Amino acid sequence: MKLSSVVALAVLLIVLISALHLYVQRERLDALIEGQRNCERGWIHTVTFSTMVDIQFHSKNALGALDSNSTVGFNLSTVELEGDFLRLLNHLIETANYLELDTFNDSVLEMADTGQCIEFLNTSRTAFLNGSANVSAVREGLDLIHDFATEWRESGNYPSEELLKANAELQRKCGALVPRVVSP
Repeated sequence: MKLSSVVALAVLLIVLISALHLYVQRERLDALIEGQRNCERGWIHTVTFSTMVDIQFHSKNALGALDSNSTVGFNLSTVELEGDFLRLLNHLIETANYLELDTFNDSVLEMADTGQCIEFLNTSRTAFLNGSANVSAVREGLDLIHDFATEWRESGNYPSEELLKANAELQRKCGALVPRVVSP
């Protein structure tokens, strides 16, 4: 065998081994990225589920306090619910990021926003403590919140765009109830 043939064969082997090495490294990187995405999905699912359980629990307590006319119980439950919705906001933003939605887009931010339910809860608490609340409107909003949390706790379909859309609908309904809470 000529020296040039040996050199050509050696170069060919080096190129093939390098290509194989790069292919294996790429597969490892893809597996690592997929593992991280699965971990992120699991994390979002776990914290969202936990928050849905809290929302369900605190809304049920608020309804019970409303029925028994307990201002202390209602105050505590609605404050807890506000905290739950603040945590849900964080989880919904994480969901939007996970789904690779443009979080600078107003419609995506609107789907993740929880401000209208927080406003409903704050308005309801203030009116209830002052004795001026339209109790049926407060009950309607708390029922909506409880049903939302129950449905999404049971479905467990998160992170998902469907959850973001369902949240936007809940927020719209809570926002529409705010004026009714303060006027009989």
